[in-house]
Amino acid sequence: MNQIKKENKTEYPLLFRPLKVGKHIIGNRVVSLPVHSGFAYRDGRPSSWMMDFYARLANSGAGMVIVANTAVSPDGQVSGFNLRADKDEFIQGLSKIADAIKKNGSIACLQLNHAGRFARTKQPLLPSPITSSNLSFNVESLKGFMEFFPFEKRFSLTRYFINQIKSWRRSMTSQDRERVINDFAGAAFRAYQAGFDMVELHGANGYLLCQYLSAFTNKIPSDFGGDFTGRTRFPLEIIRKMKKKLPKDFPIGFRLLLQEWVPQGIDLPEALAFAKILEKEGIAYLSVSAGTYNSLFSPDVLKNMARPAYLRHETAKLTSQVNIPTIISGRITTPSLAEKLLQDGTADLIGLGRPLRADPRWVAKAKAPGQKIIQCRNCNQCLKQVVLEKGFNCRQWPKLFQKRTELEHKLLTRNYRTLWIIADINDIQTFKHSLPLLVQKKKDGYYPTILFLQDIVEDQNFDSARQNFIQWTENMCERLGFKDSPRHYTIRESRENWEKAVHLEINQGNHGQIFICSNPSQPWRERLLYKERARVLVHLNTHSHPHRIMVPVDLSDATLLVMMFLKQTHMDNKKFSFNFVHVVTGPSGQEELRWKELKKIVGLDKNIPIELIFTKKEVVSALIKIIQTREYGTIVMGKRGLSGIKQWLLGSVSAGVLHKLKGQSLFLID
Repeated sequence: MNQIKKENKTEYPLLFRPLKVGKHIIGNRVVSLPVHSGFAYRDGRPSSWMMDFYARLANSGAGMVIVANTAVSPDGQVSGFNLRADKDEFIQGLSKIADAIKKNGSIACLQLNHAGRFARTKQPLLPSPITSSNLSFNVESLKGFMEFFPFEKRFSLTRYFINQIKSWRRSMTSQDRERVINDFAGAAFRAYQAGFDMVELHGANGYLLCQYLSAFTNKIPSDFGGDFTGRTRFPLEIIRKMKKKLPKDFPIGFRLLLQEWVPQGIDLPEALAFAKILEKEGIAYLSVSAGTYNSLFSPDVLKNMARPAYLRHETAKLTSQVNIPTIISGRITTPSLAEKLLQDGTADLIGLGRPLRADPRWVAKAKAPGQKIIQCRNCNQCLKQVVLEKGFNCRQWPKLFQKRTELEHKLLTRNYRTLWIIADINDIQTFKHSLPLLVQKKKDGYYPTILFLQDIVEDQNFDSARQNFIQWTENMCERLGFKDSPRHYTIRESRENWEKAVHLEINQGNHGQIFICSNPSQPWRERLLYKERARVLVHLNTHSHPHRIMVPVDLSDATLLVMMFLKQTHMDNKKFSFNFVHVVTGPSGQEELRWKELKKIVGLDKNIPIELIFTKKEVVSALIKIIQTREYGTIVMGKRGLSGIKQWLLGSVSAGVLHKLKGQSLFLID
């Protein structure tokens, strides 16, 4: 290996010695391993929080940062919040992540993956159908997985995974394989176009490449299965296709499973044999892993993986048999342990996954020994959060940062993808009046989607008004920074099916903000506010002062979500004025302290006041009196977390306010 010698007077000289990987010099031996964060938007684009997340990892001082689990195909996503690289439209977002990493001095690498049978799709791809020979083991491993979670979460998870296992009945066709091979190559080229220095193939965790390599999941009798040579064919064809697509010297790494811990699964001898083949194919480095979702949750495996550097012996054998850099992982919690592994020749690079997340200053503290490192507790809370689609969160983080992370993830579904719903001519006039509330600023190239609901019987007046509105919207959006026209939809449905049509469009388009006009004669419009969950629902009206905004808050966690939303959308608009109001109906005394705490969590200007309204009446009446007296034109509220049916049956403050508004628009943040 071509090592770059450099004098280093730290306590850990090897840890901070540069190393050449492919054509790149990594400044030290610390690699930020790919750990799925779940911080992408549902459409596959990175959120600003995801970009900040990886920028912080690069700023930690790690020599290389590997961005986790980027789907190469729509049917290869492991999460509803999966980063994607399957279309050119994702290059811009990927480029922002690469730039954020490289700006902080780290090598940027993008991990490419297809989840195979573990993908969140109705028809997952897998080498061969599940068989009776491993069905019992799959079910048994499911039990261990369920016991990993709180009792109240087990029912929905069990139902999901039983349905998933039932879908493992169809093997991939030759056309499926050819398509996925091309998907990997296309995603790798997009990573190159986006500015990443390297890519890594995910051959671990039981995902698609691992499924082909393992006799446990690959029961194809020949060709792409059968013996060891046949089972390596699919990942090797992917590598060769990628190399044809990429520049000649562009490095490709491989996440290599050393031990699968399942019957007939990948073991160390096969992993070492495959590693030698990968080296001959020109792979730039090997990053080790162990266990899959079929084995990770068994008591014996969990006990084994709790040991510091539990893969040291297997990794040492790998390092001794290849001449490309190896990355060791598996509970390397201290710099002294990392240095010893390097000194012993166990590996060439130190992979830090959860340890670097638990303490982002791990590298800085290693450079200046004496500071106590915050160690990963191996509590697996972060893994549980990701599986439950709540995003990566660590118990070792400060409480305020944990809460902020939780809120940022919740906002991924209350995103910038906006849907305008128009069902009649009156709606068109309301939307024209309310445009300042609808379009704040251009955001990540997204334009509002306009959904026109129209009766089967044509209405010439509505058709004409619709065309005029489309032209008017194009002109107005261009003035606001949108160069291209919004997308438009016309759905010809009877009124009885409008709710279904709207729900379908919201979900298919991943829309986070839904705008619909008030119309008391059509109750389905109001029902939409409570039936659609985890969104921002807006009832538009034509008040003369839409810029005067009142924000009633109850100082609960629902208030945090409202504050976060406003901070990201409206509060930087100087045309708007905001008044946060809290109605006190009982004993008081802690409201100002709580308000101060909430602002600190959100990162809101500490000088923003809250107005306390003391009353012996019920909350809705007190709020309505203020709204009418001060002529607020827009109300922004949150929910308390009741299910839609409970809110509808039992009522809520927001529903009470909505029923008594006189021309005001209502933003309801669920």
